[in-house]
Amino acid sequence: MTQDNTLQIKLRLKGGSGPNANWHWEIHDASGKVVKTGSAVGPEHKAFATARIAKEKLEQSPGK
Repeated sequence: MTQDNTLQIKLRLKGGSGPNANWHWEIHDASGKVVKTGSAVGPEHKAFATARIAKEKLEQSPGK
């Protein structure tokens, strides 16, 4: 359970700007291994929100 608290989100701008920005996000575990990846188009805060939702789902799934 403590490992779930160590998941980190990393965002990278792949191209574009403003509302057409293309973001690539990765969720890493404590060892730095990529657990999940994805992409989003739009402002940075919306891309981060998308990644945060995926992170929350990952944190909930092992607890079931």
